[in-house]
Amino acid sequence: MSHPIPYRIEQPASPTMPADMGCVDSLGADSLIALPAESPFELLPFQTLTDLTADTTPESHYRMVSPEELFGYSSLQAEIPFLRPHSESPTATTSFSLLVLAILCFYCLMLYQHLADAVLLCSRVSHERATGERLSEDSNGGYNRFLGLCTLLGVLLVGVATMRYTAPLLNQTTLGAWPHSGAFLGAVGIAAALGLVALYGVIIRNIVGRLTYTQHLLEQLLLIKRTFFAMLTLFATPFMALWLLTPQGEGRLWFWVIIIELIITLILYLQETFSLFISKKISILHWFLYLCGVEIFPISFLILLVVR
Repeated sequence: MSHPIPYRIEQPASPTMPADMGCVDSLGADSLIALPAESPFELLPFQTLTDLTADTTPESHYRMVSPEELFGYSSLQAEIPFLRPHSESPTATTSFSLLVLAILCFYCLMLYQHLADAVLLCSRVSHERATGERLSEDSNGGYNRFLGLCTLLGVLLVGVATMRYTAPLLNQTTLGAWPHSGAFLGAVGIAAALGLVALYGVIIRNIVGRLTYTQHLLEQLLLIKRTFFAMLTLFATPFMALWLLTPQGEGRLWFWVIIIELIITLILYLQETFSLFISKKISILHWFLYLCGVEIFPISFLILLVVR
């Protein structure tokens, strides 16, 4: 049986300690450690515990690397929990896309069922403008229904086009709280607001017509408005569909085609209403009052509410 071999652990001399005191045992007899002779950690004479630790520590063959060096500089750290991918454009949502698809299907179905009325609309506008005749009410119920459907389709298109054009600003409004349905709710809300504007126009025309006994004139004005609005809807919907199908920030060609059609239709509408007032020998001042009170005021009031 092997006997333990006593060894003394010496403290290294402190920089402030005198040189001749470097080997003084400050621990006394208690610093003697007994180790077996065959121990793998057997200390050599005058070997300190610090030297033993330094000799037995394995050398590291690894180095620290950054995630960019390991996975590449184009890598991104995944978010936990994983979030659903979100679209940069508020209009690239399921609800808004379904609304646009429903409008296009409604347009195709209306054009298929009322193709003869669409041809009649174009022929009446071109013929009566060429002959100088005024537009008059048609007793054809199908034609009146066609004008009503075009009005409904045009109102929905205005709502969709407004949300498509103002999509970058949608997150700055209260609709930004609903990222998956904000564009849909905005389009429906704008269409409902335009419906209220149309109802306001009908009420004002009825009141003014009863007070001034000019109901026939106001009915002709309403017919002119419905006719040109239906014509604009009929020709602008295909280009509107192409514009809506393009990604956000693109499709400027189709957008300017729609703007040109809108300007041409507006000019024709103003010219037709002006000619109607002149044919009835009504002062131009009344024409201005009609445009400001019935046509411009509700639209400008609605825009002011939206901006505020």
